[in-house]
Amino acid sequence: MTHSLRSTATALFFATTSLLPGPLRAQTAAPRPASRPSPDSTWVSRSALYEVFVQDFSQRGDFRGVMEGLDRIKSTGANTVWLMPIHPIGLKNRKGVLGSPYAVLDYRVLNPTYGTLDDFHALVKAAHEHGLKIILDWVPDHTAPDHPWVAEHPEYYFRNDKGEPSVPRDADGKLTDWTDVAQLDYGNADLRREMIETMRYWLTEFGIDGYRVDVAGFIPYAFWREAIPALRASVPRRILMLAEWGDMEMHRAGFDLTYSWDSYSRLKAVWKGEPASTFVTRELADMRAMPANGMRLRFTTNHDETAWDNPPVAIFGPGAGARAAFVAAALLPGRPLLYNGQEIESPEKLPLFERDTISWNQPQADSARAFYHRVLGLATTHSAFTSGTLRALTTSAPRDIIAYRRGPVAVLVNPRDRPMRFTVAGFVVNGSKDLLSGNVQRSSTVRLPAHGSLVLQR
Repeated sequence: MTHSLRSTATALFFATTSLLPGPLRAQTAAPRPASRPSPDSTWVSRSALYEVFVQDFSQRGDFRGVMEGLDRIKSTGANTVWLMPIHPIGLKNRKGVLGSPYAVLDYRVLNPTYGTLDDFHALVKAAHEHGLKIILDWVPDHTAPDHPWVAEHPEYYFRNDKGEPSVPRDADGKLTDWTDVAQLDYGNADLRREMIETMRYWLTEFGIDGYRVDVAGFIPYAFWREAIPALRASVPRRILMLAEWGDMEMHRAGFDLTYSWDSYSRLKAVWKGEPASTFVTRELADMRAMPANGMRLRFTTNHDETAWDNPPVAIFGPGAGARAAFVAAALLPGRPLLYNGQEIESPEKLPLFERDTISWNQPQADSARAFYHRVLGLATTHSAFTSGTLRALTTSAPRDIIAYRRGPVAVLVNPRDRPMRFTVAGFVVNGSKDLLSGNVQRSSTVRLPAHGSLVLQR
């Protein structure tokens, strides 16, 4: 059965949802007209993302809870809300208590614990009224093993030696341990058409502003070269496409943003004692390889890193340590990311398969939020950080100071847990203003406290 026509795809959707529990079927009413923000062709290059795990973001654990927290998100300086998967989670082979949000049971249905279609419409509308864009986490590589497609379209899936839907293989062809999902086969033309049409559905009917694509590199690049132009052509506004992948080829396939995992790993290594100068040297090499208009997503945590590694306050140090690491990462070329709770320096790991509501009353919450607001404000409004070229700066303490320049602005970060005193070559420090504190430097010698940072402009 082909799905190239919208009417056929819609008919299939209603047919498959008849197999779902009543609370899910109730969500399949025809959507209302989408909330459509005014077109803005430049917002992607000025974006600052805030990732939300809906179930943990509020005590309610639903869309209404996110709506009630939009002012809190905006107060961080972020302007783009990334919602982790909002679809129902499969029951078969479920991991943990709640299952993984990346084990999607149906791409066109909402997780009933998050709310209704009306609730989601209201969230998108409220985000736009707050001046925020909203993007969805999309999981096109695999579905839950009890997704209706498994029974109705077995040709959509790879098979194992027993003829059963296969768990995903990674980009090197090795089987993963993702036993709660089944991998889709993009050699099937009908699947490709249906996936594009389903992604288009959320853009056109609900007014979302783009996608973060899970394990985008597990899927043939040829699909993205087909899908992304089709998605961009489906709406008269700029959309953001973020690939959870690091390969530069993703940009040539049409993605705006790719992950900076290597940068994150290098930053952690510097905090553990590796020479600080190597951090910038390798960033310069990465930028030289970057295709035109490509950007990196800059982060010191996200849902994976916090869940499987540790939150920034544990890796880089509480307070000043986590903040210094964020300055070093967020002001590099690319676009910055905050993960929910990071801006109050939450110590919680937030597991993926259970619920662990964020404690928003951290003792340092106000000062931390103000700090991240200043950094994201620079990243989104200062020309040095929206378009300035990256250059290395030489200091008298190259092993211990991360130093780089973006246009006329110098970024100096002390990753050590001891004070540092040093000079800078190629930039006039004396008389420069720190854009983080507003203080003016009164000496050619820089003194940074343990985990201190400066963003200096003449």
